[in-house]
Amino acid sequence: MQSLNVLIVSTEKSKYINQILSSKYLNKLYVTSDEETDGAINLKFNTFKELAQKCRTLQIDVVLVEEEKWVLEGITNVMKQYLVNCFAVTSDWTELGLSHSYARKILTDYEINVPPKINLPLEFPVLVKGDGVLKKANSMQEIISIKENVYKMSGKVSQSVFLEKYLHGEKHKVVSIFDGKHLLTFPHKGVNRELLKDYSSKLEKMLIENKANFIGFINSEVIEENDILYNTGFSFEFLIPDFDAYDSTYPKDILYICLSAVYQKLDEIELM
Repeated sequence: MQSLNVLIVSTEKSKYINQILSSKYLNKLYVTSDEETDGAINLKFNTFKELAQKCRTLQIDVVLVEEEKWVLEGITNVMKQYLVNCFAVTSDWTELGLSHSYARKILTDYEINVPPKINLPLEFPVLVKGDGVLKKANSMQEIISIKENVYKMSGKVSQSVFLEKYLHGEKHKVVSIFDGKHLLTFPHKGVNRELLKDYSSKLEKMLIENKANFIGFINSEVIEENDILYNTGFSFEFLIPDFDAYDSTYPKDILYICLSAVYQKLDEIELM
């Protein structure tokens, strides 16, 4: 396999710098943080367009974005315009994380479990959710107060608000990577593997049937309760999964995974 020129996009020193530097698939490593890093070359930029142009000039093979806010601001779309492999979702898929009502609808369309909606709370706490709204309420008065504050902020947003059952199971962040054709979900300690395989299969179907055209990480916040795995949200930053959670003949090397994604060969990797 080829060696890769890799860029990590972050404002601070990457928390994964050692894992990337130790990869046998690394050629050169670039970082955007101001902090000097042994073994990495600092790369400055003012706009996503400027960064994309530098990636082309430096022949950077893979861009890993740790700053979720830049994913939400559309860095992937700009990189795609310059034919740079940016491992993050495009802006049309960030709505999964920004709009609870949209995420709930599309997930239920693909039979992915989400916490039940509540019309009249009989027990507390409950979650008050909406587009960009996520609050826990311990009483009816708190629910009313939250809704009033949302309405003052935006009448339009207030129309999306709903109540959701509060799940008491442990929350986990599960890492998946999509190559445009296949979704690879990494095992996670504390999450039932069979439930996770079923979840991953449904999420893959959702992405493919809706013609998702990105290569990158899509991280699911899940809670397992009463042998049911619920999706409670998404995030989009670059995360290295817990490689100790699975046994595999494939290298436990994130750049190997990335290279497989570039060539749309994630289906050749069996983790669970």
